[in-house]
Amino acid sequence: MNNFRAILITLILLPLMGISQVEIAPSAGFMFGGRINYYQGELKINDNLNYGVSIIVPEIKWGTALELNYTRMDSEAKFRANPGYPDYQDTDFDISVNYIQLGVMKTLVEDDKLTPYGSFSLGTTIFSPKNDISDVWRFSITLGLGVKYMISDRIGVMARGRLMLPMIFGGIGGYVGIGTGGTSGGLSLNSYATIVEGDFNGGLVFRLGD
Repeated sequence: MNNFRAILITLILLPLMGISQVEIAPSAGFMFGGRINYYQGELKINDNLNYGVSIIVPEIKWGTALELNYTRMDSEAKFRANPGYPDYQDTDFDISVNYIQLGVMKTLVEDDKLTPYGSFSLGTTIFSPKNDISDVWRFSITLGLGVKYMISDRIGVMARGRLMLPMIFGGIGGYVGIGTGGTSGGLSLNSYATIVEGDFNGGLVFRLGD
């Protein structure tokens, strides 16, 4: 809820910043959760449906738009211990993956209605287990290709695929600590890895302002 609240506050403040036109783009799609290999075992986040919303300020300069995006996936994570680490146990737990990103959308081909574009953003990814374990925040970037089609001056549709990259993923010992009898901090020791995620999504575009 706090993530949605931040986006709503940003939307309210945009007119005060002298921006006369914005686009609101709710979306839904499918996310690939990715996997991480540690010394002690493998952590796999299951693929699942995702949803989100973008606030887009179109045509800032040279065919470039500014985008603030929030995307969320609710899924399940599974840790599978390697045979050489008997102190670690296999563990399953529910998790949500949240991306909050600020970036640009660059028009690739100029057209009044159909607009192919590339996107780049940076921000944070929040991995939130659905229990008493603390959230883990990681710096992340996304790279995407998509297309927007305006049906009218006010309403359109948009589709996009993205590569989503949290930069460093370490110190998540609490994730595998559920029911492991005191070994909850183990995975944070000398275990740093990257995780590669991605998604395909689409939705509507509502253009507001002059």
